[in-house]
Amino acid sequence: MANRLNQGTKTMVLRKFGINETYQLAMYLLDQYRGTTLSCRYAVPPRLAPVESRPQLEETVKVAVVDTIMRHPMLQVGMMDATSKTPSWIQLPCLDLTQHIKWLYIGGYDDFEQTVQETFRVQLDDRFPDLSIEQPNWKITVIRQGNAPVMEVLLTWNHPQFDGAGAKVFHEDFLEMLNNAENEACERTGLDGDILRLSQTPPLLPTPIESLKSLPLDLKYLAKVFWEEIRPRFLNQDVSQAAWCPIRSSPYKTQFRAFFMDNASLLAILALCRENRTTITGLLNGLALVAFSSHLDSTVAPAFQSSTIMDHRRNLPPAPPDAPWVQSDRAMGNYVTQLPHRFETELVARIRSKLPADASEGRDLSADLQRELWAVSAQNRLEIVRKLEAGLRNDLVGVFKYVTDWQQTMRDMAKKTRQFSWLVTNLGVLDGNTSKRLSTTTTRSPTGGDTKSDDGQRWSIGRAQFGLSAEIPAAAIEFATVSVAGQGMCVSANWPDCAVDAMLGERIMADLKRWLAQLASQS
Repeated sequence: MANRLNQGTKTMVLRKFGINETYQLAMYLLDQYRGTTLSCRYAVPPRLAPVESRPQLEETVKVAVVDTIMRHPMLQVGMMDATSKTPSWIQLPCLDLTQHIKWLYIGGYDDFEQTVQETFRVQLDDRFPDLSIEQPNWKITVIRQGNAPVMEVLLTWNHPQFDGAGAKVFHEDFLEMLNNAENEACERTGLDGDILRLSQTPPLLPTPIESLKSLPLDLKYLAKVFWEEIRPRFLNQDVSQAAWCPIRSSPYKTQFRAFFMDNASLLAILALCRENRTTITGLLNGLALVAFSSHLDSTVAPAFQSSTIMDHRRNLPPAPPDAPWVQSDRAMGNYVTQLPHRFETELVARIRSKLPADASEGRDLSADLQRELWAVSAQNRLEIVRKLEAGLRNDLVGVFKYVTDWQQTMRDMAKKTRQFSWLVTNLGVLDGNTSKRLSTTTTRSPTGGDTKSDDGQRWSIGRAQFGLSAEIPAAAIEFATVSVAGQGMCVSANWPDCAVDAMLGERIMADLKRWLAQLASQS
């Protein structure tokens, strides 16, 4: 419907894609990556939970989505010239909300959690409508069961639209809008049924970081990067690369696994991390190193490389005065970068020497291995701190400025030796109860509802789950984590089914789950 309404109108180009956006789109076009999902479990206010209140619940959700859309212009825009070297974001006159809000009602005897996980896995591998159809590449799926006091909201998106940190902002702002909508009339300017007519004034989009800040590169760093790029394969003696896992592109299928940790266990782990001068991200890199060292033989993997995904929002200047998202750290856009880590042969051999001779499942970390684990995790955190202190100097996005054809670059990358055995991306802590934040951010709200309503009638988030589809040329296994303040943490992993043995992925995930539980119980 919205596509028909959008036809025949003059196309307004808002800006060219930034570096990160073009890189992400190239992977999507080549079927090297499909989607990303951040799912949250919302506590539904009692007055909206009964089946009889379904129309009011659906209207409340729709209005809150509209208010969130109006705060974040990247939810409003479409793509033009998507397959060219220089795609653009274009203004759309309207959105058909039936394309962006899906409801899944399940029966009373269905397994709610199983339905959530199945839907999550399917959506990671779903492709979006043809990019020539002018609509934004994101949707939410709401899963409801009878009179249950909760609903699951899965936000799935195409990465050029925004990154994982942007998705966390979406859920936090959507929660704020739900609580505001409880105290507001449901009419919204421009909303006619399921068609949202957008302002004729061109929206202000978040600006790519390379257009806001200098990304200086030291000559020595640049020379090293380019040599690694053009070096003939027979000259590559780097045993830390993931040669054990050749890059395969098809058939495309994501294997996805996840587990949850309660808040008491998470607090125990955080206390241990502080005691050992590291973080959850550093610890996960350390645990992955022990697990990979355990399950891969030294003849095929004598050393390793991993990657940590980082967020550049801390390096952004203040948001423009007229930006509806108000603060730069609340922008929905693409501001990711990555930091590589190396685990040399000597370190990996030392870890392997301390593994039990019996490599059967169910083994705990010995005291010796724990000392190695905390040393590695602390070093990993130190590398992240140094990267934070360096700001934008010698950053990968700065190197990306020299790429002129991202689709060809990604085709070429798929023919090379895989660099990373694993990757860690941690969204951090999601605020699932915005009552405190609301009282200080009402200037950002277009509705400005009463924040002093009864807490029993308020919306809140009790848990979250973050997952990525398989990234064909990237790390063999990618770990993604998110926690909800006061509610615990989810750790997920994905890998390409065509390249990684499912038993290996499952054993590594089982190790991480068991070892985190062991460490929590020891704290």
